[in-house]
Amino acid sequence: MKILISGGGLAGLTLAYWLDKYGFTPVVIEQSNGLRRDGYGIDFFGSGYDVAERMGLIEPLQARPIKAEYVGYVNEDGNLIAKLDIALMRKIMDGRYLPLMHRTLEETLYQAIADKVEVRFGCSLTAITQTPDTVTATFDDGRREAFDLLIGADGIHSRTRSLVFGPESEFAHYLGYYVACYSLPDHYHIGRAWQNYTEPGRQVGAYCSDRAGELITLFMWEAPDEGHVPRAERLPRLRTAFDGMGWITPQLLADAPDESIFMDTVTQIKMTQWHNGRVALVGDACGCMTLISGQGASMALGGAYILAEALRQNEDYAAAFRVYQNQVRPEIEARQTKARDFAKAFVPGSELGLKVQKVIMKLLLRDAFKGVLRQQFSGDSILRRALKRLPASRGASLGYVVNGKLRDADYRTLSLDVADALAMHDEVNLLLQIESLQGIEWQALWDDARFGREYGGSIQKLAVVGDQRWSDWLAKSARPFYARQSRHFPENELDTAWAWLRK
Repeated sequence: MKILISGGGLAGLTLAYWLDKYGFTPVVIEQSNGLRRDGYGIDFFGSGYDVAERMGLIEPLQARPIKAEYVGYVNEDGNLIAKLDIALMRKIMDGRYLPLMHRTLEETLYQAIADKVEVRFGCSLTAITQTPDTVTATFDDGRREAFDLLIGADGIHSRTRSLVFGPESEFAHYLGYYVACYSLPDHYHIGRAWQNYTEPGRQVGAYCSDRAGELITLFMWEAPDEGHVPRAERLPRLRTAFDGMGWITPQLLADAPDESIFMDTVTQIKMTQWHNGRVALVGDACGCMTLISGQGASMALGGAYILAEALRQNEDYAAAFRVYQNQVRPEIEARQTKARDFAKAFVPGSELGLKVQKVIMKLLLRDAFKGVLRQQFSGDSILRRALKRLPASRGASLGYVVNGKLRDADYRTLSLDVADALAMHDEVNLLLQIESLQGIEWQALWDDARFGREYGGSIQKLAVVGDQRWSDWLAKSARPFYARQSRHFPENELDTAWAWLRK
């Protein structure tokens, strides 16, 4: 199967790697003329770390980290108010954390596929047409080429999305801020640190990169949504927004380059449907969470990996697209909600908000509160979720491995899968293979009850497979709220359980 991937960023390169590994023929197009060498710093952990580890990339990434030893918050005079040590971040994430430049991750992913996958730089889409058997792409040089599938991995301003799903305005949700960044030589004695200074409605940061003597700036400010800012207008816009700002902001702006400033809105992309015929979206193209979430890069890798897995496990591409969307979309939406709620605390809009922020930072940024910090950073990997769909699932019979504590995202995935099955069948059969059920998070208890109310009457059979003492009790207690019939099967009778469901 020949699959076109539009976009050579993190999601596109990761998807290309796994599709090639699984025997597909991916082709990547990227509108830039080469790998982008600019960008900003990212926190790399959770889903992305797990995917990179499975690709054998952790060692080369560990060799090129951002050199910062802490993230600091300073006052107008540059005196430290509070700081978060990078060593504590690693502890919060059980050692599975890397501060990286975006370009470093992109270069490392590219090297992993460079001699295996065709990558066409300086190439973009102008039209997409579909038939029941193929999807045909028209490129900006006028050429047309047919593929089996097309995946849009072309970022928040996705060309694929606009051609197939509609204009960006239908899916964009502006959070009220602009962001800008650029690099400079470190003439400001920032050193091995990431320092931030905040005034009401605006924040400026400066941090070392993975290159000796290089500094990266990061500006974020409240503003009405005026859309795209042309390159020639960016520096004047930035100087106006940060006029009179304290700390070293005047020097950073005075030294700013004229042409190489990245600037964009802080905007989430929210879509209920990520696929249309033979076209699907991945990464920021369908679920941008913004830099406030701190997880855009990690979820780009995680989503691409799950999409490749779904295509490998499902012969029907439409079923694969549904499985992928139902697994990833609940996770994206949960992180989008948290980022949207956190935005006002990230850049407070008032002096009172700033005072509250300072008190909270002084209190929380320490080892004693690592559990709270882990919850805030949402470091759980979607590759390690408690509910995982079994490849043997098909038609009206759905099966899942349960290993861990069930969360609301698990129930949302289950509900979406069941709803999809009921759209094609009158009833559904479920199989739960219990490896280790460690309970249900309290936020998910309502989802558990709601699932039973909404779908219990449509679930004909429930098979509970497992050797735990309470597995038989779980099967019996499921009737009639969760299923009309239910049976317990020992762990070594998984095939028998499937046969009973499908009888």
